[in-house]
Amino acid sequence: MRFVKKLLAFKSPFNLLKKFVFIFTSFNLVANALGQEVEKLSLESSYGFIIPHSQALKPLSQSNPLGFSLHYQKLNQSQKSWDACNCFHYLGLQFSYHDFGNPPVLGHALSLTGTFEPILWKNERWTFSLLSGLGFSYLSKVYDEDNNPDNIFFSAPVSFLLFLSPKWEYIISDKIALNLSFAYNHISNGGQSQPNKGMNYPMLGLGLVHFMKNYPFPFYEKKMIPKSSNFYLETGLSTREGEEGRIPNLSLVMAFKKPISGINGIGGGLEINKDYSLEVENKRWEALMPAPFISHHFLFGKFDFSQRMAFYTNKPNNYHDFRFYQRYVLNYFLFQNFSIGIGLKAHGHVAEHLDLRLGWSF
Repeated sequence: MRFVKKLLAFKSPFNLLKKFVFIFTSFNLVANALGQEVEKLSLESSYGFIIPHSQALKPLSQSNPLGFSLHYQKLNQSQKSWDACNCFHYLGLQFSYHDFGNPPVLGHALSLTGTFEPILWKNERWTFSLLSGLGFSYLSKVYDEDNNPDNIFFSAPVSFLLFLSPKWEYIISDKIALNLSFAYNHISNGGQSQPNKGMNYPMLGLGLVHFMKNYPFPFYEKKMIPKSSNFYLETGLSTREGEEGRIPNLSLVMAFKKPISGINGIGGGLEINKDYSLEVENKRWEALMPAPFISHHFLFGKFDFSQRMAFYTNKPNNYHDFRFYQRYVLNYFLFQNFSIGIGLKAHGHVAEHLDLRLGWSF
């Protein structure tokens, strides 16, 4: 430290040059450790349709949503960032406006989402990626028993937006690119209030991309993924509306997964769900719902996005007509064995609730 102070204090031209070289080298070492960053800003328009996932929604699903979005993204090219995903990936923030084509009943949505976009394939001109987002939506029109009884899609002005979007990007120059995307969007309040049918609306999008910073991509070797099966425990924590306010909804998962390729895995297990908000006829044990499941996993380094199909072996008589349900879980491994994530439970196209997931792998 004294050596640095002396070096910076000495004023001869030669030492001023050494001072500059020292500072430049220091910043260069830090930049190399952090990695150069690609930054881009995208403006996209989109057009789609609403999926009527129940008979009651068919009259409301005849309109075509129109949307616009502004998306800021950053990609860190460091080895550390690569290792987190075993791929290059963008992290971003997206602001979007979706008009549902029925202003008096459905209105529009203003949304702010955090995004994650791993690059699955790339050459000099083309890039193929998978964009996902999770955030909040403000809905201008929601269900009201007196003033808007037809809108059974939404009942809470502030709801959740989730989307998944394969995307092609074509590089025109170092600064400009075009992209084509297909997004599957879902808005619901996660079961926090009723009615909560939720809206599913696919959209085709076309966008213009401006690169604020752009650098050639370095090359990193992909880490070998273990081929052996991996066992894990997982718990889900949330609350749902009940007769006495917010009631706990808990689940415990015992399962395994097995990688079968660089980004794919398969697995299965047992989920035991105890929802204290459900009505029972005699005993609380009626609300204990064991469900074996099979799963597919997208594996991106520390990220694991799983899609699970489960079958109820027991459930309360008044709880859904479905015997099957889906669970979508995005986990991030904070440490080698410990993960934290978000899960969405759905029956067909109807989302039921979001929960916090904590996991431990063996």
